[in-house]
Amino acid sequence: MRISMMMAMDTRNLIGKEGGMPWHISSDLQYFKRVTMGKPVIMGRVTYDSIGRPLPGRANIVVTRNNQWSVDGVRTAASLHEAYDVARTQSAEEMMVIGGASLCQAAMPDTERLYLTVIDHEFPDGDTWLDSFNWQDWTVTSVDKHDETADGGYRFAYYVLDRKS
Repeated sequence: MRISMMMAMDTRNLIGKEGGMPWHISSDLQYFKRVTMGKPVIMGRVTYDSIGRPLPGRANIVVTRNNQWSVDGVRTAASLHEAYDVARTQSAEEMMVIGGASLCQAAMPDTERLYLTVIDHEFPDGDTWLDSFNWQDWTVTSVDKHDETADGGYRFAYYVLDRKS
C-alpha cells in the first residue's frame, strides 16, 4: 500500500493558523474529498479535533499518545508506524497522511506520493509551516492550475508529486 500525503500550503509553505487553515477554498475541500474517499486517512489528534468528526467513507486513524482517547468510528494508534500498520488492514491501494505538521514531518521520509495544493498567495498570519517539504525531492506527475480567483479569491494549483528515486 502506497504511503501518500495530502497538504495545502501558501507560497511560503504555510499550512496552518491556530489549528485550522488560514484560507477557505471550497473546491480544494471537494478535491480533498475526491482524493481521500475510500482510503484510510491518518491524522494527529489536534487535526482530528479541528475537523470535529470522523470523515465519512474513509477509515479514520488518529495518532495519539493518550491511550484513553477514543471516538466512535475512529481507530487510534500510539505512533505513526502503528498507524501505517492499521491502515494496511484496509483494502485500499493508498493510505493518506493528512496532518498535522509534526505528523507530516515524521511521515515525509516514508511518503511516496504527495498531493499538494499550492495557493498563489503569502498569508500574513500563520503559525504552522510544512518545513519538511523540499521541491527538489519530488517529480511533478501532474499539475492542474486554477487561475480564476472566484473560489476564495486566490489562484492555486493541484500538484501530484512522486518522490524521486
